[in-house]
Amino acid sequence: MAVAAFLLSATPAAAEVGVGISAGTTGVGAELSYQILPVLGLRLDAGTLGLSRSIKVDDIDYDGDVTLRSAGALLDWYPLAGSFRLTAGLRLNGNDIDVQATPGRPVTVGGNTYAPELIGRLEGSVDYDRIAPYAGLGWTVSLPLTGLSFVADLGVMHQGRPEVSLRGTGPVAGDPRFAADIERERRELEDEIDWTRWFPVVKLGLSYRF
Repeated sequence: MAVAAFLLSATPAAAEVGVGISAGTTGVGAELSYQILPVLGLRLDAGTLGLSRSIKVDDIDYDGDVTLRSAGALLDWYPLAGSFRLTAGLRLNGNDIDVQATPGRPVTVGGNTYAPELIGRLEGSVDYDRIAPYAGLGWTVSLPLTGLSFVADLGVMHQGRPEVSLRGTGPVAGDPRFAADIERERRELEDEIDWTRWFPVVKLGLSYRF
């Protein structure tokens, strides 16, 4: 209870400009902040991270190489003139996913079954809107006698419906029936990852204020 009261009421550092580092779901990055008023602040931040994830659609296992990369312009409002803030802004969104699958057995693509030597490799990518609105809340708490502030963010970025491209590299790649099946597979993959349009942002960092 005492910790909650401190987070809500602690006054942000009086210094106006801050630079910092952060890590979270948007990756590892840097931040520049400017305290316009005791109740209003502006932040610019950027982060990047690469990771791998498996995605299963029907009986096909896709390997996904995920690139998280974004930069934001954020406006912070401190409703109690303390450390707690509400944040809104826009992010330049470079998040994307490269997917591929190399079947080792006959698999169903779009309702029809194909031998692996006919499919070859399935390759594709997932892209999102380049401009993504962001809303969240957080805390900026100054650490006494250090010039440092602890920064925490919790919010969501709406990056739009995922747009999937998909193709096969095998002998049937140019067959009209396979092309129709690939299109159905592409739509199924889009539906499978549709939840990613809402990207959760959880971020912790340290900022030094001048």
